[in-house]
Amino acid sequence: MVKTTRRDPSAARSTRSLGGKVAVLATATALAISLASCATDTSSSGAASDQTLSYGLSAEPTDIKTGVDQGSAAKEVVALVRRGLLQYDSDGQPAPALASEFEVSEDGLNYTFTLRPELKFSNGDSLTSADVKRTFEYFAEPENGATYQSQFAGVTKIDTPDDSTVIVTLDTPQTAFPQVLADPLSAIVPEDPLDSEGSPVGAGPFMITEYSKGVSFTLEPNPDFYNADKVELDSIEMTFMPDAQTRVKALTSGQVQFIDYVPASDYQSLEQTDGVTLDHVPGLYGALLLNLTEGPLAEPKVRQAIAYAVDRESLNEVGTLGYGVPGGGLPIPEDNDYFDEKQAKHFSHDPKKAKDLLAEAGYGDGFSLDLVTTSQYFGYTERAQVVKSDLAEVGIDVKLVTGDYANLISKGDSGDYDLLLSGPPAAMSDPTALTGAFIGGPSFVRSYGINEDLYASLLMEGAQTPNGEEREKIYHELGEIFLENVPFVTTGQGTTAFAYSDSLEGFTTIGGALVYSSLYSFETVRLTD
Repeated sequence: MVKTTRRDPSAARSTRSLGGKVAVLATATALAISLASCATDTSSSGAASDQTLSYGLSAEPTDIKTGVDQGSAAKEVVALVRRGLLQYDSDGQPAPALASEFEVSEDGLNYTFTLRPELKFSNGDSLTSADVKRTFEYFAEPENGATYQSQFAGVTKIDTPDDSTVIVTLDTPQTAFPQVLADPLSAIVPEDPLDSEGSPVGAGPFMITEYSKGVSFTLEPNPDFYNADKVELDSIEMTFMPDAQTRVKALTSGQVQFIDYVPASDYQSLEQTDGVTLDHVPGLYGALLLNLTEGPLAEPKVRQAIAYAVDRESLNEVGTLGYGVPGGGLPIPEDNDYFDEKQAKHFSHDPKKAKDLLAEAGYGDGFSLDLVTTSQYFGYTERAQVVKSDLAEVGIDVKLVTGDYANLISKGDSGDYDLLLSGPPAAMSDPTALTGAFIGGPSFVRSYGINEDLYASLLMEGAQTPNGEEREKIYHELGEIFLENVPFVTTGQGTTAFAYSDSLEGFTTIGGALVYSSLYSFETVRLTD
């Protein structure tokens, strides 16, 4: 278990809990975080002699791109094999990782990180401040497509006075900069981030020692990991299982001991299965992404019409079996301080209003659209059918284009769609995560052709403003622009679940936007008798 101790908190900064995160305020004078280890609770049972974990993964991550969101399965693997300066602990708080501590200047512009001694990547190369500088500069270049490109673009200077010190200077304070650094996508990478087989290389607790394309990964402990003596597992046999029912049956039969992306349709049966633990938590937001470049979807009134036409209650029922929460405003979880209930309920299901808006936009006679979805994960096809039916009611003919999840990502990244079922990126519950939904190059998590200028200044202002009423006003204003312009149609917060054998001890599921950072806890999990 990882435990964080904040030295001198009263002198360091004012803090406020916000969705399980700690935000850095611009008025902070200093912050230092140190790591204290606490042993895994072993009182319940002894460790099993065989520490090989069998893992059923929902997709095969191929050619993992540095800093780029390529779906949940890729992020899970990255959380196992890579580390950043910070990571998330079991409470969803930023905690030390490659950096043993850091300090923040009084004006919030300078972060000084102290790296742990003698760090190495899993390929044996030394990891120094130069690697941090190179990685952060890579994230900042727009053409590299990093999820946090805009945040790293706000870095004006990176000083490396020695191999173990990194001083990051920001142009303006970023309230959630520690959360950005704690995300798996912000991990530090070597100059060659992939090995000859295309597997990711990093400085995490595990390394991929065997890759059978289309079949599996074998992961073993990284002997050069800074916390190697805490790693209990001897290996992870990760089998790619894109079919949900195959994963569930493999778990209940004992073929595997851990599965991700459990479909909501199996929650009840798994909860009643002896020897199995199901962790289902609030998940990520879902959205109907739009190609905004031409045709009817280039018109805001048409997009408003679509937002009124879709029935979010039905989408939540078929997509999450009621475990999720429908909502149509900015993709901010309802337990977050910046959630706006009135905005979330703005687009009530109103087919008549949708038809009137289509007529005003000059499309009263209807038109046709393609909707890209996938049959690989539960909820996608089901929601696509609801969207198809709802839009048909207002005169929009929808053709479903389905395939595996890799196909959805490919079409989303290239803009080869009219409508696409996906979701805005959200790797932290701080509203700074909204930036990736509006700003950046083509991506399957962002509508194609979005007008970034409508949102950029407010997003920047929100990222720089300390938590409180002023920040709340900023996101309310952003939400009003969103409801008028409708760059994508949010459907609500979903549900996410992991399921695993009761013999696995020490795994912690973090809810909400951080759910796939839960794999950080594999650093200290173990199998018991």
